[in-house]
Amino acid sequence: VKNIPAALYKALGGFATNGLNLIKIESYLDQSTLKSSQFHIDIAEHIETQAMQQAIDELKFYASEYRWLGTYESHVFRNR
Repeated sequence: VKNIPAALYKALGGFATNGLNLIKIESYLDQSTLKSSQFHIDIAEHIETQAMQQAIDELKFYASEYRWLGTYESHVFRNR
């Protein structure tokens, strides 16, 4: 996310307002500068839904870079 106050909060806000469940968030510090952070986020939603597309559009506004790493099937215990 961009290096501004509340950037992560604002970037993730689109997922909350679109009713999407964040399963996991991992943060990584840029080892070359130690000034910017990277995040890996697992979301319980398919990429092609309208809610997900709206959340990604909002994320792109606050993130300096965005990459979709892929989709995987959820474990059966998550569907209970």
